[in-house]
Amino acid sequence: MLERLEVHGLGIIDEVSFEPPAGLVALTGETGAGKSLLVESLKLLAGGRAQASMIRTGNAALRVEASFTAPGDGALDAMLTELGIPACESVVIRREVHASGRSRAWINDVAVTAGTLQRIAPHLLAIHGQHEQYGLADGAEQRRLVDAFGVPETLRERVARLYERWREADDAAAALARARDARRDRLDVIAFQLAEIDAVAPEAGEDEALERRRQILRHAVRLRELGETLLQRLAEGETPVIGELGRAEREAAEMAGYGAGLADVAGRLKEARILVEESVREVQDVAGSIDEDPAELEAVETRLHRLEQLMLKYGSPIEAVVEHRERLISERADLDSVEDRLSEANRQRAEALAAYDAAARELDTARMNAGKRLLEGAATILDRLNMGGSRLELRWFERDDPDSPLEREGRRVRFDAGGVAECELLIAPNPGEELRPMATIASGGELSRLHLALRTALRTSGPSPGLTLLFDEVDAGLGGAAAAALGDVLATLAERDQVLVVTHLPQVAARAASQLRVEKILTNGRAVTRVTPLDGEARVGELARMLAGEAVGASAIEHARALLADR
Repeated sequence: MLERLEVHGLGIIDEVSFEPPAGLVALTGETGAGKSLLVESLKLLAGGRAQASMIRTGNAALRVEASFTAPGDGALDAMLTELGIPACESVVIRREVHASGRSRAWINDVAVTAGTLQRIAPHLLAIHGQHEQYGLADGAEQRRLVDAFGVPETLRERVARLYERWREADDAAAALARARDARRDRLDVIAFQLAEIDAVAPEAGEDEALERRRQILRHAVRLRELGETLLQRLAEGETPVIGELGRAEREAAEMAGYGAGLADVAGRLKEARILVEESVREVQDVAGSIDEDPAELEAVETRLHRLEQLMLKYGSPIEAVVEHRERLISERADLDSVEDRLSEANRQRAEALAAYDAAARELDTARMNAGKRLLEGAATILDRLNMGGSRLELRWFERDDPDSPLEREGRRVRFDAGGVAECELLIAPNPGEELRPMATIASGGELSRLHLALRTALRTSGPSPGLTLLFDEVDAGLGGAAAAALGDVLATLAERDQVLVVTHLPQVAARAASQLRVEKILTNGRAVTRVTPLDGEARVGELARMLAGEAVGASAIEHARALLADR
């Protein structure tokens, strides 16, 4: 429920603040006083389009702020929590529009986007004006109304899930069909690549080992020279290192025997001699294995070249080539079994489509039943609005789609996550007339009444009361008894929700639990809008003005008193 509304710098509104009470609240006043601007302010809070042209002349920005009683709706609480906004008793929405055209918005002082306001607003506020009335002519909107009226959400969610399951199964089957179609060409590619790799038969680490061997073979002469020099220096020369280390070891040991404390030195010299001896043996082994062998070098070069050609095509190092070969073998096995897997995928796709169709048919039935109840409720309201002779019918149909896999009664039909059957609301406003689509109704008054009847039937069946419903221009084309009936319908709706109605009809205004006068006055030579709660004689005077215009006489005042007494 709307607790408070503040508007600053919007059109002729300099600064307006009011607190509408619960129940039916009538907003009245002369044309051009600013009632439509109050409607625009709430549309801004609902995420409506913001334009710099809305800003009052001379102001740098406009600001709109409203406080709503939180409905305790679990969906709203979850949405607020997702946005990092703690759930609380009041939801405060603020929006600013600057002269640059930039718009900013906040919910409980947390910055949000206009898109977020559009998600949040339906849990707090519903605005019904001429634009929304004509929007009801859209078949998709009519189906949404039926769903909201009486189609279980669990059933709609199940249809949507089964549709996604079919989509996944269809995508999988299509991918396998493409693989099957490309199977022959791909198998040829795989066979060629495997033959090319297997002809070389690479082994992991082979390229590195061959590179080391090539280095040895390329430098065999120099390696032998270095080996002979090293052996001379370590063990075979006139004063070899091993011999010198042995003498040093014995001399240090002798000194240690005389108490010189060089036992550790002697030990380290011994270790050094042993290490040199081991090194000599390794050098001898290597030097003995080095031969200048042009034939082997050529073989190694040839082998490395073949490995390098493979690595250029399939990845480096050689391990990447080996892994590529393993993937090719696995892919070949998959392609060999593609027919079997495609057959299974087609079976799963058919099962998914059948499951979807069964659920969609159940949804169709639920929608038809709910639509019938919705129109029965709307017809009752229309009867109260002096349209008792009207006939309403929802025509359900399926759209043909030659490319669709779903068949019904021999026709291929379009389907999606929302179901199969679509609808069109037909109406005959007067007895004897034929049913016509709602979109072709010429009378604005009839359209307004039908709109109100549908919305009223919808709200009285809803599970969560407490919305703020704003009706603008809903009284267009009405008068007399129909106007009084409109007031009664709105009052009934206000037993469940807070209802704000912008009206020029005294019969409607008199039926309201409270009335706010919107008026334009001059302050310092400029027009400004003021909103004043009316009570007592002030309300009688406003109703009399609505009845008689500016020339209010005694009869108009008495008529106004009578209207208030009869509510």
